[in-house]
Amino acid sequence: MVKITKETFFDELSEEEKQYLLSQGTEISVQKGNSLFFEGDRPKHIYFIKSGRVRLSKTSVEGKVLFFQLKQDNDFIGELSLYNNLKLTSNADVIKDSILVRFEREVIEDICRVNGAIALAFMRRISIHSNSLLAQFRDLIFCGKKGALFSILIRLSNAHGTPCENGILINKKLTSQELANYIGATRESISRILKNLTNEEIISINSKYITIKNIEYLQEHLRCESCPYVECTI
Repeated sequence: MVKITKETFFDELSEEEKQYLLSQGTEISVQKGNSLFFEGDRPKHIYFIKSGRVRLSKTSVEGKVLFFQLKQDNDFIGELSLYNNLKLTSNADVIKDSILVRFEREVIEDICRVNGAIALAFMRRISIHSNSLLAQFRDLIFCGKKGALFSILIRLSNAHGTPCENGILINKKLTSQELANYIGATRESISRILKNLTNEEIISINSKYITIKNIEYLQEHLRCESCPYVECTI
């Protein structure tokens, strides 16, 4: 199994371009439990995560929450609002104390107009972001809850996985409810699937940390070998 290494925005820029871009924003500290923006807000800022973790989610009219992306160090948040004034389509909640660089949206747009390398880097990240979301929703729609859970476990292993003696440890505590929120399922249904995977020795769970012992089983179920998407992370 080849682990997907997630490229970051700054991998495509020179050190000079990186420092120039960061100098155009304001560094802020945001504590866990705060929100950067809400679904339906007009876009004002774009954020860069120097350290920390921010979760993107949607809320249905019935109040049901769906998690769909987890942003961490060296990720941007809100970049989909560039060059449009459409309302934001997600909530951005800080789930770990974070140090961010906050940019005025118009400032980033002006930089992109005069710096082709930075503009190209943003275009590529937006494309990857969109394709990743399409792949997640594809797995949810066509593979059912079981397949969608397998997809999330693989993505989490690529984003937070550490090789260990028994397989790949997802280096992040996960509850059944949190996993359920990623795929729009009930906690009870996810608990049953996790129990079956544990009994079959596909995974093991210790103090809310999941170790994937047989990731090939999950990949074969999803037919990952024919997947066209390059970046398989959450």
